[in-house]
Amino acid sequence: MEKKRGSLMTVIVGAILGAVILTGVMVELFSINSTIAYNRVNTAAYTERLTDDIKTELINETQEAMSVCSIMYSRYEAGEMTLDEAKKEAADIIRELKYNDGAGYFWVDTSQGINVVLLGRDTEGQSRWDATDPNGTKYIQEMIKNGMQEGGGFTQLMFAKPNETEPLPKLNYTAYYEPFDWVMGTGVWIDYIDGLTADYIAEANSALGATIFKSVCAMVFMIIVGLILAIYMGKRITRPIILTTNQMVKMANSDFSNTPEIAEVAKLKNNNNEIGLISNALILMHTNIRELMLKITDTTSYVASASEELSASASQSAEASEMVANSCTTVADSCAGQITAVSGASEETKIFVNNMQEFQDAISRTGEMIQTTNEAASKGAADMTNATNMMETIKTSVENSAEVVDGLGEKLKNIDTFVVTISEIASQTNLLSLNASIEAARAGEMGKGFAVVASEISKLADQSNEAASSITELIEDIMKSSEDAVTAMREGAQSVVEGTEVVNEAGQTFNRIVDMVYSISEESSRMNEIVGELSNGTETIAENINKIEQMSVNVADETQNVSAASEQQTASTHEVAEASDKLAENAQELQSFVARFDL
Repeated sequence: MEKKRGSLMTVIVGAILGAVILTGVMVELFSINSTIAYNRVNTAAYTERLTDDIKTELINETQEAMSVCSIMYSRYEAGEMTLDEAKKEAADIIRELKYNDGAGYFWVDTSQGINVVLLGRDTEGQSRWDATDPNGTKYIQEMIKNGMQEGGGFTQLMFAKPNETEPLPKLNYTAYYEPFDWVMGTGVWIDYIDGLTADYIAEANSALGATIFKSVCAMVFMIIVGLILAIYMGKRITRPIILTTNQMVKMANSDFSNTPEIAEVAKLKNNNNEIGLISNALILMHTNIRELMLKITDTTSYVASASEELSASASQSAEASEMVANSCTTVADSCAGQITAVSGASEETKIFVNNMQEFQDAISRTGEMIQTTNEAASKGAADMTNATNMMETIKTSVENSAEVVDGLGEKLKNIDTFVVTISEIASQTNLLSLNASIEAARAGEMGKGFAVVASEISKLADQSNEAASSITELIEDIMKSSEDAVTAMREGAQSVVEGTEVVNEAGQTFNRIVDMVYSISEESSRMNEIVGELSNGTETIAENINKIEQMSVNVADETQNVSAASEQQTASTHEVAEASDKLAENAQELQSFVARFDL
């Protein structure tokens, strides 16, 4: 118990002390980080303020140099000097301008990078456009670009001081004076800013060290105070917990007697915190369990005697229920045999009904197929009749075509007559042309023109004769083809006549088929009606057998229900008897268990 008590005390003290230390460390770290961040912000602000001061000074100095250019340009505009003289005068004055005890000077370059003013050095009059610092920055181009912006601009570069060779960081300001096309500026080395910043940082770090020392001293004081507070609070928390724990251990060891420790625990109920709630709950649990044990002790004796009487009554009831169950089982077995026989007859009847139904379905399908065949045969007969009519129409058309072709042959013969007449006319014309030629020859010079006409008439007669011969040959070919067509049409007409006879015979055959199919259909319908009547009779028989079977099943079910109820009652009675025995045993065990408690 002392080990546990010391362990709980250690946990509480450690938790409070750890919280104090953690809080102090976190506050100290936050304070240090805040101070460091504050110093960084101030250092950056200090550096920025120094840089802004330098930029302001550079702008002001450059404006002073530009005022010189403005004065000279005004004199040029007034006609007092030329533009070149104004530029030279301004350059000489700017070259001699100095500030900051001579450390600050000015330079001037054109927008193309030609140097105009630079302390009188050799670079004046030469191009500095590609001048580069050690960092690779083309600073002349940068200064010209920044200076030609509105309001000028600043350029940072690395450049050596006068009479020195080491490049140092420098900040230049340039501005553009448009009338002279000059980019003028000045600059200052800013390496001294780093020294001032370093001094400022050193002072800030010194102040930070002093602040940290004071914070550590305050944190150690807080830890000491926290340790004292932790020990005090640990004792206040652990004492009621120890009292409650000791009482719970006694209760766990079956000790529910009223001891002095219970009175001490009861005093803790007045605490308005979780300890008071635990103490109140413990006292209530002790009281309730003690009262329960006392009641159990009083009732276990009565339960033991009552369970013995209940066990005896349950045994007698079980014997009677078992006899009833045996009788019901015998009746159920008899009903089961009857159900088996009726079920067999019902199955056979169902098979017969199913067979009749299948037979009826087959006859129905046969009737449908016969009906379909009848419709197909009727349609075939109608189609044969239509075919016969079409054959007659074709025969008539072929005969008419033959007559037309014969008439065409007769007309061609008439054309042949005309051709013969044309041929005779051509012969007469040719003879007339010959006589005209003879007469023209007799006439001499007077008949030359008539001879030409006679010659042309002779040629025309020859051409007419040749055309008539060609027409004669063509007419002979057409007449031969017409005769062949007439012969073919007559043969086709004969084939149509023969086909018409065959189609008529097929139509008669289809009509006979239709009659026979119609007779079969009527017989099939009658057979279907007879099978339907037989099927209805078998269905009635099956329904009666099913009713008998159902009634037998109901009787058997009721018998089985009675038997099952009897068996269930018997089982329940046995269970009651067993429960009674078990209750008696439990009552004895409960008495033994309660006897272990100190009340």
